[in-house]
Amino acid sequence: MRGKAPIAASAALILALPACSADATDPERPLRGVLTTPTDIDLDWQDTRPSIAGHVLEFATEESGPYTVLKYLAPQVTSYRHPDLLPHTTFHYRLRSYRGPTARPTRTDLADGLRFTWTDDSPDEDGFLLEIRKKNSHRYDPVAVVPPDTETTDFVPLPDERHATYRVRAFVLGEQSNEVRLTTGQ
Repeated sequence: MRGKAPIAASAALILALPACSADATDPERPLRGVLTTPTDIDLDWQDTRPSIAGHVLEFATEESGPYTVLKYLAPQVTSYRHPDLLPHTTFHYRLRSYRGPTARPTRTDLADGLRFTWTDDSPDEDGFLLEIRKKNSHRYDPVAVVPPDTETTDFVPLPDERHATYRVRAFVLGEQSNEVRLTTGQ
């Protein structure tokens, strides 16, 4: 028995080393995830490239997809909790960057919301993001996704969003991160 303990400890150390080297500062593997409860997964990443306008976080329950968008995120956002997941299910995550110019849309107040219109000058966008900057905030966050080749959208703001500043971004999807695979418990 005594002779096998060092081998087992060495094997555990060898298995643990790759996990330690794939931290959030590794540009080849910027996305990390951890099962924080049996049905909650926390994801985090680092991406300090100045040309990135934001990220799209996607998930799938099969390795080959199809992937579903969880959220479009501003570049300052570097973590996300995927809560209340199905038990005993494997989830696959990936992060995609996006880029693109912004424009100030024309805003029309409607009885039940706001209408934004703009000119589509982008020949190859993957879509448009309506972004909001709330009062006393320093960043814009995506609040609506609009299909490509569109020049108008209606939006129903929350009470504190009616007097916010809005802009529209023609976005193009960029690089895809590493994939994170986690299985829920319970």
